Amino acid sequence: FIGGKPMYGYKMHPTEKNKIVIDEEVAPIVRRIFAMALDGMSCRKIAATLNEEGVPTPATYCGWNMGRKGPYAGLWSSERISEMLQNETYLGNMVQGRTVKISYKSKKCLKQDRENWVVVENTHEPLIDRETFQKVRMLVNSRKHTRSRTYDFLLKGLIFCHECGYPMAVLNRPPVSGEDRLFFVCRTYQRFTKAGVCSCHSIKEQVVTEAVLAKVREVCEAYLDPKKLQPIAADAVEKARQAESHEAEIQSLHNKIDSLTANLDKMYMDRLTGLLAESDFERIYQRVKMERSSLEEKLKELEAQKESPVSTEDRARELVQQFLDSAYTSRELLVSLIERVELTEDKQIIIKFRFRELEAIS
Repeated sequence: FIGGKPMYGYKMHPTEKNKIVIDEEVAPIVRRIFAMALDGMSCRKIAATLNEEGVPTPATYCGWNMGRKGPYAGLWSSERISEMLQNETYLGNMVQGRTVKISYKSKKCLKQDRENWVVVENTHEPLIDRETFQKVRMLVNSRKHTRSRTYDFLLKGLIFCHECGYPMAVLNRPPVSGEDRLFFVCRTYQRFTKAGVCSCHSIKEQVVTEAVLAKVREVCEAYLDPKKLQPIAADAVEKARQAESHEAEIQSLHNKIDSLTANLDKMYMDRLTGLLAESDFERIYQRVKMERSSLEEKLKELEAQKESPVSTEDRARELVQQFLDSAYTSRELLVSLIERVELTEDKQIIIKFRFRELEAIS
């Protein structure tokens, strides 16, 4: 095992390097989670039960939440439960390649199909028996096909809670005259209602959409006013050049780090299969790990210096003119102008524009 921390329910072996053993302190919690799922409880219900009982989350148990702030800190979530219930680590298997990094510019990872995973069986003691694991996996997967109805609307994916910073959920109230009545509510409040996290923030989708369109039009019209434009856009081009100056070096560092990580993964699999001796593995592993840490520090410094992307005046003017000339506002055009819309507890609407010039006017 060469990851950062073992899966919840396991711990590092006290004497043998790169080996994990069952953590008897929290193993009963893992077994109970699987038992609740086997009894038919949903992931959300399991998470709510653990939160009500005050059971420490994996992050809290490992001390990762120390000093951490945010609405989800210290709370179990349905996503976390679902992830645990499908993790083959509990079967005694070591799995790698579940995700792949989509771009050096982003920390986001893309989930891989199971046939692309690298699975080595029986590398450690199982915590859950195979029959229980397979039954639970079938129950979890069966619920994935019974998701609630989804809705399309102009601001889809752009609405966030101002207080907690997380995306808002959209709900449909009983229709009047056959038409849907969509409302935004805070997703954090919806998921952790009993924990008293955040507040509802309920507001009609139509009210938000009309207010956003009116405000965007007002800002766009002001942007085309020469008297307001000159002091705002004076340094746009220079800032854009400064932002781009870091890209080449950042890309190079990401490529090197990804290459070293891939080498570490291959070395570990070679050690498990006996292609690489333990002594050789330890020697090369420590050297490569130190090299990767050094590159990660350099990358962190560069990313700290990097500013948010800055638009050019020409691009901003082009999109603004398109918006004002359009009889119908397309979602694509709106997304090109605004980054997000935040709803406050007292129903104020805050628009974050993608362009510095427009943000300064708003």
